[in-house]
Amino acid sequence: MAQWEEIRHQVAIAGRVTDAQTGRPIGSAQVRIIAAPLVFMEWLANRAKQYGDKWEIMMERPDRIRTAADGHFHFMDFPDGQYTLTASLPGSGTRYGTAQNVVTVTRDAEGNITMALADMDLPSTMLKGRITIQNTTDPVVMAEVRIQGIGERTFSDGDGQYLLAGLEIGQRTVVVSAQGYQQISHTVQFSQAGEELTSDFIMEPAIL
Repeated sequence: MAQWEEIRHQVAIAGRVTDAQTGRPIGSAQVRIIAAPLVFMEWLANRAKQYGDKWEIMMERPDRIRTAADGHFHFMDFPDGQYTLTASLPGSGTRYGTAQNVVTVTRDAEGNITMALADMDLPSTMLKGRITIQNTTDPVVMAEVRIQGIGERTFSDGDGQYLLAGLEIGQRTVVVSAQGYQQISHTVQFSQAGEELTSDFIMEPAIL
């Protein structure tokens, strides 16, 4: 048995998955090892043969794990070398993109693992921008910004800024309304999960 396979119960890689916009922890995110030292990949291939058809549908494996409610995760007893990890949120559709991190696992002279940190931020598919009054740079405060047909909405802040996060990809019609102003709309196109688009709006005073 290779030395790295000795059962030491030492954390090799640990980290936390959070929302890139809010910093909030993301539970049930899937963290995967997609590149690793050859000795680990060969060992993993042997494990896959042992499990057969069940291997691909296993929620947790030596190279795949889910984050806890607080966003934390860890992998135990890995051999030395460089690892590439990815994080995603299954079941969220295209509301989040993926994140990636590359870390190196090492051991000290006594064979103890020096834990590698692999925090990752998942990018949200989002739309942001600023709403101003026509012919000025003054903000429109508390303007409602909503996505037509799906109910997602928010309001502009004191500087006219707004943010809609966690949207699905595709073509979306954005409707902006505010008391005393003419309602306006604009179409945006999200092409990939985790994409960030900016769309500013200029509002005209309502015609009395």
